[in-house]
Amino acid sequence: MHFATLIVTLAFASTASAQLEGEAESAQTAQTPASHTPAVDEEDTWHRDSERLRVDFLLGYSAFEQQVKSEIGGVSVEPLVQDRALELSLSATYGLWKYIRAGLFLQLDVGTRRFARFEGLSDGEPLISESTGGRYREFWIGPLLRFQWRGLAAEVGWGAFGVRSDRARNDLPTEDGGLAPLRTTPRVAWHFALSGYVPVHVHIDVVFRVQYRIRYYEDRGGEDLREGVAHGTQNLSPTVGVSWRL
Repeated sequence: MHFATLIVTLAFASTASAQLEGEAESAQTAQTPASHTPAVDEEDTWHRDSERLRVDFLLGYSAFEQQVKSEIGGVSVEPLVQDRALELSLSATYGLWKYIRAGLFLQLDVGTRRFARFEGLSDGEPLISESTGGRYREFWIGPLLRFQWRGLAAEVGWGAFGVRSDRARNDLPTEDGGLAPLRTTPRVAWHFALSGYVPVHVHIDVVFRVQYRIRYYEDRGGEDLREGVAHGTQNLSPTVGVSWRL
């Protein structure tokens, strides 16, 4: 009788112990954190895939003037040098890869360049001679390639087509004296630029850009310049504008 009671007691204790161990394992499993999954990087607002299209509009202005007067505060006469320029630039680029964009650019320049020579004073007023110059307009269009890392960018553009109307360059006619607008030669018509983008809104950046351009003109309206000369122009100019990220 006592032996049977002992057997029953041991069996009950064994069953209870097994149940307690099972509950402990279940509780430990519930408390053990799941396997660590590497955190996903935060969204890169500069290089996100959704930023396919970017449109930049920039504006630049410069002015330079020289004068000669009989005295400080004297009567103003025609300036010896007057150089004013307004630059407008529009570009649209598409994201080919995280750091590379390609697109098209338009460039419009308008301004005035005048030059003269000081000959002396007459009745206390400066005499100016050999005045030349006038207004000009220049238009460019072509493809561009931009390398962008976060808020910094470097780009190169090719002026596939460029035309310039310049009254200051009447000394560069064609062989028959024609003065049609100058046309750039596609062989040498490039622009290079460095830009900085400062976010001001979810899809809007302020852009600061320094641009260098070089181009040559060899004809007017399809006719070569007199004596086959080539007219070269280059300029370095800062611009500021707005960029839309779409």
